[in-house]
Amino acid sequence: MASEPRFSVRFNENDQVVSLAGVMRPETPAGLDPVVAALNDAAARVRGRLYVNLKRLEHMSFAAHRVFAAALEAALEAHPDLSLTLVTSSVMPWATRRYAPLAARRPRLSVEQYDRAFYPGQGVIESDGLLPVLRAQTSVIWKHERALLTRHGLKPGATIADVCCGIGDFAMLVWRNFAPRRIVAVDHYRPFLEYARTVARDFGGEAIEYQAGDAAALLLADDSFDFVTSRLALQIFDRPADILAELKRVCRPGGRVYVTNEMMGHIYAYPKDEPVTWAYRLIPRMAAGLGMDVNFGPKARAYLEDTGLVDIKVDLLEVNNLNSDLRDFAAVAAGWRDYVVGEVAAATGQTPEVTARLRSALEDFLYIVENRRGFATWPIYVASGQKPV
Repeated sequence: MASEPRFSVRFNENDQVVSLAGVMRPETPAGLDPVVAALNDAAARVRGRLYVNLKRLEHMSFAAHRVFAAALEAALEAHPDLSLTLVTSSVMPWATRRYAPLAARRPRLSVEQYDRAFYPGQGVIESDGLLPVLRAQTSVIWKHERALLTRHGLKPGATIADVCCGIGDFAMLVWRNFAPRRIVAVDHYRPFLEYARTVARDFGGEAIEYQAGDAAALLLADDSFDFVTSRLALQIFDRPADILAELKRVCRPGGRVYVTNEMMGHIYAYPKDEPVTWAYRLIPRMAAGLGMDVNFGPKARAYLEDTGLVDIKVDLLEVNNLNSDLRDFAAVAAGWRDYVVGEVAAATGQTPEVTARLRSALEDFLYIVENRRGFATWPIYVASGQKPV
């Protein structure tokens, strides 16, 4: 008996997109008949340009490639007014390489690697300079977040997807404290994943599955995880609704989608409140120039509801220098200072005068964090919603 296909094909006529996902390794050319039929049907119904989305196509054998390439060329021959665009991703670079020669021969066929400019702030976020900041943030937040994870529905033995996992430290902590049945951690930046795998090996977390992926086109099956997380990540994307739609897709009915985001404009410190307040009102404006919204935290509830999630829960997680380890919080403050006055200021074209003023204000914040008479606070909004059954 022939094996079941491990791929899916869908046509969205409104968007003029044929979407392929999974693994195309048919035993015979006839195994690709559903793909050829969908492509032919779409080509006959679309006017102008037809998009073929390969972002979630994990693998295609050479035999499948030959059948698919022939179907693309046949569609162009049959419809002289039709143009085809293959949409690929850097997560699967083979697709771009494989179809570039075909596009060179066919003027109405193009290959578009959509995440070549993945999001406006990619060059700033996907940076090794962020490593110390990420390590410090997880360390200081975990003490407060662990109990909230239980309130938001995480239970031992769950299946978990941690999307935009960064350096993987949160996935490691969840694995050690909640003993999940399965945990998959996904990030777009491969150096972060390599760091995460090294840490996992050092601390016995080999069971964690680290995967290179695109948060807006995950290589994960529909309805497959009990608990889907994305921490301090929606705020860095210019299309957070697209990310939430993917988180909901891979969450099983009855499971929960869990997100955390900052309200950086409400970071406060006393007694140096004037320069600190000035800095943390400027930083969100700088981030907005990179397509980020670091004041996204209070907006999460509305976004979760708009995504179709129910039973929304929201909590304010407040990190301050009275309820947190001062060394950890100070490491966060120092990391922000170096990162903002370095990479972020350069990327947003700040003048030397503004950069110097920023450095001074962020050094004031660090001083207050470490000062026993000072008070410094960092608000983080925790929100989750259930996927309807």
